[in-house]
Amino acid sequence: MRSDAIVESIVALSGQIAWPRLPASVQTAAKRELLDIVGDMAAGYAVLGMPPWLAATAQWSGRGNCSAVDGTRRAPAAAALINGYFTHALELDDTHDDAVLHAGAGVVPAALAAGEIRGGASGARLMEAIVLGIEVSCRLGIATGLNLVDGGWIYSALLGHFGAAAAAARVLFDDPDVLRSALGAAYTLTSGNHQSTREGAETKHLQPAVAASNGLLAALMAANGLKGVAQPFLGEDGLSRVYLHGKLDPQRFSATLGDTPEIARLSFKPYPSCRLTHPAITAALDLHRMLGDALDGETAIDLAVNPQAHNVVGKTHAARMNPERRLDAQFSIYWCVAVALAHGAVRPEHLVSEAPPSPAVASWMRRIRCAPATGASDRDIGGCTLTATGPFGTRSVTVDNAKGHPDNPVSDDELRQKFAHNVGLAGVTRERIAGLADRLWSIGEAPDAAGLVQDIVAARDAAA
Repeated sequence: MRSDAIVESIVALSGQIAWPRLPASVQTAAKRELLDIVGDMAAGYAVLGMPPWLAATAQWSGRGNCSAVDGTRRAPAAAALINGYFTHALELDDTHDDAVLHAGAGVVPAALAAGEIRGGASGARLMEAIVLGIEVSCRLGIATGLNLVDGGWIYSALLGHFGAAAAAARVLFDDPDVLRSALGAAYTLTSGNHQSTREGAETKHLQPAVAASNGLLAALMAANGLKGVAQPFLGEDGLSRVYLHGKLDPQRFSATLGDTPEIARLSFKPYPSCRLTHPAITAALDLHRMLGDALDGETAIDLAVNPQAHNVVGKTHAARMNPERRLDAQFSIYWCVAVALAHGAVRPEHLVSEAPPSPAVASWMRRIRCAPATGASDRDIGGCTLTATGPFGTRSVTVDNAKGHPDNPVSDDELRQKFAHNVGLAGVTRERIAGLADRLWSIGEAPDAAGLVQDIVAARDAAA
């Protein structure tokens, strides 16, 4: 049976990706992605530590040959799961705002584990795999015309399975037929839903990690002879019909890499919360810089956000208005804006110190109102208008693209500062942080890409 058009687009795309021949802008985008993801992974473990339920992967998989950020050696699927979880757990990892997903939390841990399995994989091969995997996940998101609320899926996981499988297959066995089978096998394992976000359950942060683990497993099985389905996307019972209500457009999944591939359109997150809160945080921080101490206990805040943002982070149920758990805080626009106004920053540390919220943050939360903006798109991340009313009168701040969006970007220097802050949470010295950042930035020229996770562990252990 012939494979479907999207599978063949992915195969064609893979054939165009050769690290030395990629434009400098694409290489830079890939370097930024790797630097950011590894820093997010290190911060996740530094802030949260190893929960017993995740440590239980040792019972599932036993000892192995792949590095996990907690310092253990695990079987490949378990290492990808652990690293993917800590990458995503603080909600600091990249997003693609048009695709409405986190791309790297599935792709990069799968590629890193695949490199350790294969042994001797060059840095160029690792970076090619990351570019391919990010393109696959993001293009699938862009080609999907179903929004998160109507579909009920978490696209970071649902579509991330295919990005992770493509990346792992590229590292393990750069062969078009293996790639086809890996994509077909990944469809058998595909999962991910929005219910955990609704309930504030920790399974929300596990889902992209499941995509990393399952994508790696699909690629391993394909490399060892498993033939996956030929039409995972557009077949009679493919992803489009079964999962996406027929709203997957193969014409939007181009086989051409182009001058501005999707990896160059990633948003890098400065705040540890759902991306749908970021326009409001950006507006609140702008207001804080404008008014400073003039913002007082009489100030009231009105937010107008896009309907999808209101549905996911703007509703006023009890868990979001008095968040005691980290995930409820990360998905509460009220908590995020209140922290920004109270502290002039929203950082990973606030997930510990302000959940449950302090009296100062709780006071701000009670004075924030949020409503959907009329006429706004319900598909993308969207913008925000924040209106503050107080003794100073009325001030409005409108944000079309939150900080970190490619049209309002985080610079290379700012991204390195974020990396330094993230790795510094583990106590790593400034000198070691600089060396780690330089190694990650230049990995595309390295003859062997193994050891990136071990480098983070070693730097952390040396600081202990």
